[in-house]
Amino acid sequence: MTGRAVIDFKVTPDNLLYASYSRGYKSGGINPALQFNVAGVTETFAPEIINAFEIGSKNTFGDGVLQLNLTGFYYKYKGLQLSRIVARTSVNDNVDADIYGFEAEAMVRPNPDWLINLGFSYLKTKVTDDKLFVNQRDPSGGLPDSVIIKDITQAFNCAVVANVGGQTTANAFVTGFNDAVNAAKGLDRTNGLRPPEDFPSDANLGAASGAYSICGSESDPTGASLLNAAKATGGAITVYSGGVPISIKGNSLPQAPNFKFSAGVQHTVNFPSGMSLVPRLDLTYTGDSYGNIFNGRVNKVKGYAQANAQLQLNGRDDRWYVRGFVQNIFDNNATTGLYLTDQSSGLFTNIFTLEPRRYGIGAGMKF
Repeated sequence: MTGRAVIDFKVTPDNLLYASYSRGYKSGGINPALQFNVAGVTETFAPEIINAFEIGSKNTFGDGVLQLNLTGFYYKYKGLQLSRIVARTSVNDNVDADIYGFEAEAMVRPNPDWLINLGFSYLKTKVTDDKLFVNQRDPSGGLPDSVIIKDITQAFNCAVVANVGGQTTANAFVTGFNDAVNAAKGLDRTNGLRPPEDFPSDANLGAASGAYSICGSESDPTGASLLNAAKATGGAITVYSGGVPISIKGNSLPQAPNFKFSAGVQHTVNFPSGMSLVPRLDLTYTGDSYGNIFNGRVNKVKGYAQANAQLQLNGRDDRWYVRGFVQNIFDNNATTGLYLTDQSSGLFTNIFTLEPRRYGIGAGMKF
């Protein structure tokens, strides 16, 4: 069931208080099939439900000199739908999340010829359930006793974790398996699979080592693979397809800047002929955000500013206008978002940027 309820109260003719509650719904669906099982990816995704609460006030002061609107909000999501790329396939996940914050809007008109507008918003988002997903940038899941494997048969990753014996045991297990594969093919370590090697200290990976090998899958229970070899260790070794799943509880939602600020000013110059000239300048600033649900420094989208300007000439009684404009005056190419692919396509990252500086002229007429 969905719907909205609102109550309001006029404190004075120029001051209004209100509160609202609304409930929204988005249907679930079916995820595309994957070539192999990956932790945290389900065959279907559930409906999304939101319970939204808002309180606020709308105010006018000084006979219209100042208009001030304030809003506080709290949104509680059940099964918020988020998408990510796994095995070169877009899949949808469900997470519970809380979103809260406030917004303030002000419009100041000190006299009929001047108009100033200001806006500010603060946003806090948080995943509230203990969902486990694989962070493809770090398949080790931050575990120091794991080995990240690049599968030579399908260009995917898996993680070998030693439940007993730590990093030494994990390295020895992978080395033994790779040596056995080499021996079966008449190869040595120079021409075949090599033992695990340490990652560089600045690799931002939790695992201490990595290697090329054969991860395997449940659909091939007898083939030569790390997954099948691990079954003979009595639980001492675990092989995670895709990587070690980690909890995202407490993480911020992607594409959710922590704050935004905007300001604009315009001045109207009236001519005796009835025409007017209106120059206007706008400035916006968008705060930091994250490109995906795993957060972290490598996924951070830094805050950025943008300035726009326009100059408009209005005809008598506003019957026509001619406008010149410049958007992104300083040609800022700031990153506004990012898109991460999966391991099998090299984990390349597409970024989205502000549009380059643009300028032009527009005109219109009323009949």
